[in-house]
Amino acid sequence: MNAIRNYMDNILKAVTSTAKGMGITLRYWALEPSITVEYPDRLGKGVTAEDLVSERFRGFLGFEPSVCIACLQCQRVCPTDCIKVGTEKRDEVRFITRFDVNQAKCMHCGLCVEECPTEALFFTKRYEGACFDMEGLCFSHVGEPVPAAKRKREDGGQE
Repeated sequence: MNAIRNYMDNILKAVTSTAKGMGITLRYWALEPSITVEYPDRLGKGVTAEDLVSERFRGFLGFEPSVCIACLQCQRVCPTDCIKVGTEKRDEVRFITRFDVNQAKCMHCGLCVEECPTEALFFTKRYEGACFDMEGLCFSHVGEPVPAAKRKREDGGQE
């Protein structure tokens, strides 16, 4: 008789705990507002996916060649070697001939952005990187050679 009583108690405990769990689920389903955004078709008029991410979000790397001094610090500090920079000197002027970023290898650690003295390298809010092959994630930020910016000396002058 004691075994039947334990069996029935176990069934009663299972039913009551399931009912409590379903009660919590139903309460959240009926009363709490939905925080899920149906992406990308229901973001709202004029709202892009980049508008929804926080200011500190680390998306794809962006590059501003007009302020780059071609110091190569970003390439040296990158632990995954996803940044390739090429420089060339012509008539005492330094040119940036290549600035390639392989986003497939980038782990978004931020070391390159922190190391850049002129803030030429920065994180964008772009995060969509779906493509059919890995070549779609290799970005070349310099098409033709670009003159490197002049380095600023500590006293405020240029080198």
